[in-house]
Amino acid sequence: MVTALFWLGILMMATAGGLLMFTDVAQQVSGMVLIASLIGIGFVLSAATKILLLMKRTS
Repeated sequence: MVTALFWLGILMMATAGGLLMFTDVAQQVSGMVLIASLIGIGFVLSAATKILLLMKRTS
């Protein structure tokens, strides 16, 4: 479960990077919000799951 959330976060950040680099979505305000949300939520998911995995191993 923890690694699935980690990879979901990585996938969200990769999707945001792809939208930013290869489409014109970032030229509109709604696209900017979408990309920023994908990057932010993806980072939180990937970072938090590694912390949870570390806490699970120590207990």
